[in-house]
Amino acid sequence: MNLEKNTRRNPFVALCEYASRNNWCWKIICTTCGHSAFRVAFSKIVRNEHPDDDIFWPNGKENYSVFKERDSYNDFNSGIIDVDIQLKLARIVADAKISDIQKIAKFPDWLGYIGLVMHYCYNDKASKILSDSLILQFKELFQANKYMMEYLNSKQTLSVRDLEILENSII
Repeated sequence: MNLEKNTRRNPFVALCEYASRNNWCWKIICTTCGHSAFRVAFSKIVRNEHPDDDIFWPNGKENYSVFKERDSYNDFNSGIIDVDIQLKLARIVADAKISDIQKIAKFPDWLGYIGLVMHYCYNDKASKILSDSLILQFKELFQANKYMMEYLNSKQTLSVRDLEILENSII
């Protein structure tokens, strides 16, 4: 049994670190790159590839090297994303700890990364999986802010707009 594989950090956390270091585009509506690097990386993650493994980066770790693989890893390239793919990404991100992401990724970029996941996990069940985890974690983050606690307590599911509100509260 390979213990290293069982104790590795969450793949979304690993991706956030790399994306932050390399200033990946996380704009949902981007007409230049369409956040292609994330779309390819999300496809790799749902296929059980891990950003901490060299095999994740066959074209090197240069900024946007994953672009070269966009034809092979295209799960997030169309307007209709398979529900099972959405659920798998949602579960991976739901298992990530916001506190771990905050330590290794720039603000507000890390909220943008989560926003991209929310954008692609639009199925009700996938959205609920994400929201259940994120709401609890955001409550920990905002426990001293009465307004934000009331706001989060009123939420069943989170949207990208909610992340903007959280961002403004952090600022």
